[in-house]
Amino acid sequence: METQIRKWTEEGKKNFESKNYGRAEQYFRKVLKSGARYADLLNMLGIIYHAEGRFNDAIESFRKALEINPGYIEATLNLAILLNDLGDYRQAKSLYQRIQKGRQGRGGINQVLKAKLANQHAAIADTYAGIGRLGEAIEEYRKALALCPTFKDIQTKLGVCYRDDNRKGLALKTLTQTVRNHPHYSPARVQLGLTYYSQGKTSRAVQEWREVLKADKNNTAAQMYLRISENHKKKG
Repeated sequence: METQIRKWTEEGKKNFESKNYGRAEQYFRKVLKSGARYADLLNMLGIIYHAEGRFNDAIESFRKALEINPGYIEATLNLAILLNDLGDYRQAKSLYQRIQKGRQGRGGINQVLKAKLANQHAAIADTYAGIGRLGEAIEEYRKALALCPTFKDIQTKLGVCYRDDNRKGLALKTLTQTVRNHPHYSPARVQLGLTYYSQGKTSRAVQEWREVLKADKNNTAAQMYLRISENHKKKG
């Protein structure tokens, strides 16, 4: 039985990492039904339930993980974020305080903790974006950037999410600002070009992609988009 439990756990984690949450949940539930109690497994189940909007189940899973391992920072953060999103600010604040190791300024949160919280919000946003719930994704990316406004990867994801949600003005503003602040961060410039292209501003798009290739001549995304724009120009 122990070998089977280990196999279910491994398969569940593989599916979780590939965001195949339905299959992951099936394996995790088999493990739990066997009587095994793994804090990390319960934390992952909580993340799945949160992404699916099953908030009570998510809270229960995170709390069970913390019963097994009261010092489990990731589960504590996940539970705090969820409670905060649901408006239970008192409990969320209590959980934040449990894991704080220091403060910066009056009432400030330790920068390491801020980064962890921002990345947790971004991970939730990634999940929402992956299943097409763009409004929720945007909200989570904004929360992440409120904590760590200089995280260029999250800024870029927010811009892309705005574009996919047909909020192209905000997409252009967000990505332009990201490129201005981080001119050598090619993912933002590639996405800025794609945003221009989606608005029919092909010459501006080509300019951005060429800038990417000046710094990184092997950038496959920029190469592909340039090739597509050139083909369309020839056909036109």
